[in-house]
Amino acid sequence: MRRSMVKFMKIKTIFLLLFCILIGLLISIQSRMITGSFLYISPKVLQDYETSIKTEKMEMEQIKSLIIEKQNKLNEYTGYEESDNILSAMNQELKRLKLISGFMDIKGEGVIVLLDDGTRDLYQGENPNDILVHDIDLLTIINDLKVAGAEAISINGQRLISNTEINCSGHSVRINNQFFAQPFIIKAIGNPKTLESALSAPGTYGEFLREYGLILNVNKSINIHISKYSEGKDYKFLKTVEEGEMI
Repeated sequence: MRRSMVKFMKIKTIFLLLFCILIGLLISIQSRMITGSFLYISPKVLQDYETSIKTEKMEMEQIKSLIIEKQNKLNEYTGYEESDNILSAMNQELKRLKLISGFMDIKGEGVIVLLDDGTRDLYQGENPNDILVHDIDLLTIINDLKVAGAEAISINGQRLISNTEINCSGHSVRINNQFFAQPFIIKAIGNPKTLESALSAPGTYGEFLREYGLILNVNKSINIHISKYSEGKDYKFLKTVEEGEMI
């Protein structure tokens, strides 16, 4: 009886020892997990991350839109069974691009504007340049026509496009590397009433030029012809970006 009791006590001690070792291991593991290193992230960094994520999402949406656009264009071309139809569609697209870029002769209703130097007598001590047409006058008139919805504009036969320059050079004005003297004939295609109002209504720059003594006549027309841009364009610095290439 005593031997069995001693044996039982030894087994109990062994189990108790193993239990204590197990508890120690668990406490050690838990301690390491709790005392592990933490990385502090400031609110500024979190905000930068959010901004970056939003930017990436916007770029993804733009790419998706571009894919849909190109897929529609591809479907448009592949939907034709005969090569002649494909060529016809491509020619129509080429005409559309020439039309919006200014490389095609066009016609339509709009206004014809005559802008010339003033002929009134000078006031005592007045500078003669005050009643002459300057580049700023042409630029302001052109800008007013664009705001009024002009779809195409020319000055003395020179078609205005995105890189057209208008600046004074002595007693003449340079337009598309061509030099012109007064008078200036401006043709603009668009809604005739709206374009006329943009230059003739009270408070407009056109009305200001008239009151100051310059000659500005605006006539509506239902049949205006504007020639295409005739000068060459030489791009030295810009390069095309391939689809999918990061900007």
